[in-house]
Parts: sequence; structure tokens; C-alpha cells
Amino acid sequence: MKKITTILLAACTSLNISAQVGINTKTPQGTLDVLGGTLIESYVIDTVNSYASGNYYLLTRSKDTTPIGKVKLLDIALRNVAPVNTYNITLKNVSQDDVVSLNTGLETNKYVVAITGAVFTDATPGVNTTTSIKSFGAYSTEVTSVINGGKTYNAVNLSFQGAGTTSAQNGTWSLTLCVYEKALVKDWGTYTGNINSSFTGVSTNTPIGLQ
Repeated sequence: MKKITTILLAACTSLNISAQVGINTKTPQGTLDVLGGTLIESYVIDTVNSYASGNYYLLTRSKDTTPIGKVKLLDIALRNVAPVNTYNITLKNVSQDDVVSLNTGLETNKYVVAITGAVFTDATPGVNTTTSIKSFGAYSTEVTSVINGGKTYNAVNLSFQGAGTTSAQNGTWSLTLCVYEKALVKDWGTYTGNINSSFTGVSTNTPIGLQ
């Protein structure tokens, strides 16, 4: 009986120890608690609870947990918004061709927005006849900002600068926006070198891997 009790106690102790493993800490706070730097040289993939190809996870550092900076695994399959998104937008019945300060609802301190596609249809750009040289205007797309409710949001401007549309018809803009979480974007800095027709070098701020 004593032998059985001893074996049971040993088994329970073993299970208790294996339930929480600490690296560089004697008091682990989770199943695996690593005190120090951790290097993962690949994606974190769940092939047990997902399809054969696995479900990809992102490593994220949280600002709203205790302690601050706690690393979490982010399940992409359960997330409504990815770190990088493509938005397809159709703007119908635009007054001739001008779109001014269209609020995307994406805050500038959280997201970086880039216009990767813009097509104007349903109307023909008019000819600018105010100068001796007739032109259809300069095709212009711009990401700017607007303030609403004390917050600053990314906004979009679209137009054919210097011209409207024939017969003042309203048109349609089809947009593609690429939206990045700002935490994923690094600032290369400002290039201040001289640029001319013979310039063949690269910015001194361009990362070596991209030169």
C-alpha cells in the first residue's frame, strides 16, 4: 500500500512539474515561461487543430496586459483584420471627377494607406481649353489626412487636375487601397542628395538588403 501511495505521489509530482516549465526562471507563470530573449526562425504553425497545411500565427507584443510587453500568439484565422489589408472601393456618381478628402476611417497613428490602383469610368475627362495648349488635365491621386472628432484619419483625393468631364457628366472611381498596420512600417529617413539626369546611385538611407 505504501509503495502504491509513493508511486501515485511521484506521478502527481511529475505531472505538476511538467505542467509549467520555466527557462531562466524558477517560478514559471505559464505552461512555458521564458525569461530572456527568444528567437524563432520560422512561422509558428498549428498542424494539429487545423488543416494539413497548418494555421499560421503571428507573434505580437501586447501593450494592454500585465506585464506590459507580454508576447502573445495571434491566430490569423480568428482575426477580422489582418496586419496588411487590400480594400476595393467603388465611388459612384462622383461630381464630374473630383473626390476631396474622402475619410477612410483609418487613423493615421495606427495605419499607413497607399493607393495601389485607381480607374475612372462612366465619363470622359474634359479638355482644358483655357490655355493655348489643350490638355486633358493631370491624373492625380493623393493620400492626405482629415481631422474628425479630435482624431486624424487617412483621406483620399482624386481628380484630373486642370480639367473636368465632357458635358459635366458625373463619373465612377474604382479604388484599390493597401492598408498596413503602422507597427509594420519602418521609416527609412529622408534622402537629401542631389538628383539629376545622370544620377545612378541609391539613397544612403536605403537598407543594404534592398540596394
